Amino acid sequence: MATVSTHLRIGPADHGRTMTLEEFLDADVVEGYRYELARGVLEVNQVANDPHGVVVCNLYRGVGRYDGQHPGVIHRYGGGNEFQFLIPGLASGRNPDLGVVLRGAPRDWRGRRKPALAAEVVSRGSVDRDYVTKREEYLAYGLDEYWIVDPLERKVTVLTRRGDTWSEAVFRDEQAIDSLVLHGFATTVAELWVGVEDDGDDDDEAEAEADPAAGE
Repeated sequence: MATVSTHLRIGPADHGRTMTLEEFLDADVVEGYRYELARGVLEVNQVANDPHGVVVCNLYRGVGRYDGQHPGVIHRYGGGNEFQFLIPGLASGRNPDLGVVLRGAPRDWRGRRKPALAAEVVSRGSVDRDYVTKREEYLAYGLDEYWIVDPLERKVTVLTRRGDTWSEAVFRDEQAIDSLVLHGFATTVAELWVGVEDDGDDDDEAEAEADPAAGE
């Protein structure tokens, strides 16, 4: 006799649904979308389009160069498929565009080595989420550094932990991104936009984030 799954199944139509963190972690999902829990409310977004993806790829290249030039500093790095930031006190679960774990990092409550740095790439539909909501959540999670990479404004905001607050610095153009976590990081802000102009603007991603079911 076949076993009927009792797991909650979520998809684009569940965008805005209230859930507990436990329900979110236990749920089965419709493939092809990104799922995050924001203060107990489910957010469902389409997978990012090319302009967003090019910037994320350029970020990875910069971190990869740093890893090659500074062996022994980074334990691992990756994106939303490799990292999930769970914040039980806020009922939030986030998947950053970039996470970086340093060698010797302490383990979190799930036994996983905790990232010291995360980055989010801003799109038209994520401005408030990346600049305000995740700024608060990533401080609560315990990150040492949070980068807000903004292709719309062509700038990178680096937030560095100072006790229970963030210290903020903004970098533009040919300035190298100054990082305390990745000391000596040499990638410039301008390098993050290389190739983006050839892929069109960010409008498709904005529509997808405003309406997660769009394009089905």
